[in-house]
Amino acid sequence: MRPLKPLVITVQVMFDQGAHSGKGLGESERSKFRNYQEKARREYATSGIRFDLRLLEGAFLRQQGYSEIPPKFLARGAINLFVTDTLGYDIDHDRTGGCSMGPRPPSRRSGGDPFYKSFLGLRDARNTTLPHEYAHHFTLDTQQRPTAAGNLWADLRNDYWLWLQRHGVPIPDFRACASAEWARLE
Repeated sequence: MRPLKPLVITVQVMFDQGAHSGKGLGESERSKFRNYQEKARREYATSGIRFDLRLLEGAFLRQQGYSEIPPKFLARGAINLFVTDTLGYDIDHDRTGGCSMGPRPPSRRSGGDPFYKSFLGLRDARNTTLPHEYAHHFTLDTQQRPTAAGNLWADLRNDYWLWLQRHGVPIPDFRACASAEWARLE
């Protein structure tokens, strides 16, 4: 079997400057994230996926009845990964430590949101959370608004594919994102 042409995923990593009353994430938390990202790197290499990480300092979540990353911190052409100590209930009501979402079209109540985002709450996250959240982007789950049943199915499917990938099986469906604005073939 021929090796897969590398698919490079651009991720803008934002460490929460507002965590711990404005002190930001500590070195042990940043180290924990680096370990999670390294695990994701090793796992997705099986499917020919690489990461191009870009770090943006100073980002924070605005709390106004719901959590929001101010748009000045978000980038087009990247998965915007916000790393914090713990996620608010509005983002992570199941306390899994992660959440992913894609662009939203304009509606009567909002002007829309053109960004791809993932959130990682280190207190509740496990070492499988970050690969799981990436899988939602890679399989294009974040390009539509899922129903509860659809999200459950996507979670089960992605966890099964991640298990196979951890055991050396390349997953072609993780490369479905090849034409996304944050992915490029090398």
